[in-house]
Amino acid sequence: MPIYEFECKKCGKKFEKLILSTDDKNPGCPDCHHKDVKKIMSAASKVALKVPAGYGGGLTAPSCSPGG
Repeated sequence: MPIYEFECKKCGKKFEKLILSTDDKNPGCPDCHHKDVKKIMSAASKVALKVPAGYGGGLTAPSCSPGG
């Protein structure tokens, strides 16, 4: 059950919403109730995308070599 972050295009309010498979995928703004909101990348998603340099994009583990 993912939690998505949204931003209201009318008032600029940013909010999070737990979206179930049966829920409306485009919830209204909790402040102004405007239905025109956009899904934005949450801070948790941004943290997960950071990969240390030298790890091949994070897809493979570094190999161990003798002596260091």
